[in-house]
Amino acid sequence: MSNAQNLQLNYKIIRNGNDIGWMRLEKNNVGNNSDFLLDSEIKTKIIFPITVFAKETSTFENGKLVYSSQIRKTNGSIKLEKQTRFMANEYEVLENGEKEKLPFSAINTNLLCLYFQEPIDLKPVYCDIQQCFVKISKTTDGGYKVKFPNGNANCYYYKEGVCTKIKIMHTFYSAEIILNPQTNGYANNK
Repeated sequence: MSNAQNLQLNYKIIRNGNDIGWMRLEKNNVGNNSDFLLDSEIKTKIIFPITVFAKETSTFENGKLVYSSQIRKTNGSIKLEKQTRFMANEYEVLENGEKEKLPFSAINTNLLCLYFQEPIDLKPVYCDIQQCFVKISKTTDGGYKVKFPNGNANCYYYKEGVCTKIKIMHTFYSAEIILNPQTNGYANNK
């Protein structure tokens, strides 16, 4: 009999004090396998209205990433579509019809994992979109900062091991992603 656990987290996305979108994450554990799913939608206006939809998935088997995918659409047009697979003892990335091998023998955690587990050990995590490991540093206000090679950064904040807030520090904008505690839940099936 398998032991299954499901956790769902729902967030709102805030920019300049305005609610501009939502983000939903799910983690499903069955035995030694974990599946992560992120869906989000942002509607805002810079010069003209912009709608950004994102979907990311990750599958870990026995603690090792075996598959991930990222899709981003802006105003209905696909801007990113990427897949990473562990095949024949190596990682392969497929993006825009092009395949690329990665130099990593094992990826044990990625950015999606940060929503469900506080990175107390400060070990680097894999960034699927930029295809590299990124360092985590503790901040003076109790958060964990992840700085990306492109200069952007996210700072994650936790309560009881669950991410409650993310500060987005992008070159062109800043935003906050805040947990909606009343719409989150655990489900256990034994």
